[in-house]
Amino acid sequence: MFQNLSSFPRNPLQHFPCFIAVAAVLVSVLALVACSSSSGADETAEETSDGLALVWEAWEQISQNYVSSEPLEPESVISGAMARVIDLVDVNPYPFLTEIGRMRGQPPSHVPSEMVDLWRAVAKYKASNPDFDLSTVAEVAVVGMLAGLGDTSAVFLDPVQYPLAKESLEGGIEGSYLGIGARVVAQDGWVVLFPFTGSPAERAGVQPGDVLSAVAGASVVGQSVQEVVEQVAGPRGTKVALEVIRAGEPEPVSLTVFRGDIELRSVASQLVPGGIGYLSISRFRDNTGEQVFSALESLNRFDLLALVLDIRTNPGGSAEAAKETAGQFLPDGALFGYVESLDGERTEVTIDPNEDRLDLDDLLMAVLVNEQTSGEAETLAAALQDAGRARLFGTSTFGDPSAYGFVELSDGSAMYLPTSRRYAPSGRLLGRAGLEPDVLVESVPEEEGYGGESQFNRAYEYLDAELPPFR
Repeated sequence: MFQNLSSFPRNPLQHFPCFIAVAAVLVSVLALVACSSSSGADETAEETSDGLALVWEAWEQISQNYVSSEPLEPESVISGAMARVIDLVDVNPYPFLTEIGRMRGQPPSHVPSEMVDLWRAVAKYKASNPDFDLSTVAEVAVVGMLAGLGDTSAVFLDPVQYPLAKESLEGGIEGSYLGIGARVVAQDGWVVLFPFTGSPAERAGVQPGDVLSAVAGASVVGQSVQEVVEQVAGPRGTKVALEVIRAGEPEPVSLTVFRGDIELRSVASQLVPGGIGYLSISRFRDNTGEQVFSALESLNRFDLLALVLDIRTNPGGSAEAAKETAGQFLPDGALFGYVESLDGERTEVTIDPNEDRLDLDDLLMAVLVNEQTSGEAETLAAALQDAGRARLFGTSTFGDPSAYGFVELSDGSAMYLPTSRRYAPSGRLLGRAGLEPDVLVESVPEEEGYGGESQFNRAYEYLDAELPPFR
């Protein structure tokens, strides 16, 4: 049910043009229902307040933790919650909202003053619908509050969704995982294996396109990818027997694969003509800094005179790995940026001393960015740009000014919120407009040049022109 709520308009006030005026009247009315003097009404009031405790808690956490490039606007947050609740109970906003204005009495003391109208709306509906499920409306209201922030990255996760989302996010920046080292793909009802280079699966003889038919002697035909992965998984150093169907082989092939730590690659590099290196970072994982160092070390064994650093379509990830990468091009102690908390206090982020840092101070650099360069990748690009260390080529970046985190609620659910702002070394906020490249270049295919497309070719041409003609 809640998955469909995301389709509700971000700005519910567009559909309730008189809401602000009505809300102003409602806030000034200190009344409950006409029959509030009765014990039954008092019980309904308390029951409603207790049933919406998750909403009051969520509002308090948003007030204490929300940090973005735009200030928190309580009216928008509350309007978002109200709109979702009205949509849930399927009532006409009018005369429902005006009827709330006629309610009398004081709300329970633990209802936040900003949330009085929401409480009144639910109390009114609950009075005529005693079997109404308050836990449902509480979650819907929190979803609406986050929608009212106007930040599509801010989401509510129920107690089932939260641990899965947290595991997925944390796993996304880990540099390794335990397994056999093969990509598992569902294809026409079969599970197909594609081993990673140098992985245990490849060493055991698994070939790209092998169809997995059995694990530990048990057939996996017709099973889902998740079911198969769970059967293949196991403790480090143990072995698992696989049976695969291979093109050109009349019978299934039996293989034994040892499970181990599989390093995830996020860096690719190569040397192009003219002493210019190319280094691509797909995202920042925990081991990305080490991979960047290894790639630069390999390139530097040749006559490396310039570098194209490609962080296009990089969603960010590990802040430490992004800083380690910057540390290969900026001196120890250099300013990487600022992080600002809710109270406005800024903390400097500087480059740590690094004994493994290569001598690349004279290396010319161009950085490729696009509209999908986000988060920590934007921070890296801004640091190199502000230090005059590199020129940026491409299109404006995504514009992600905030660092996000999970804010847990007492029932096991959580909100994913922006909890700090990021600033470039120059002091400019990495705002929603994104970083402007030094050279604006749209990406289009090109037959000429080494890269096969315009952004790389313009960066290459810039570096080539800056280098000595005879080299």
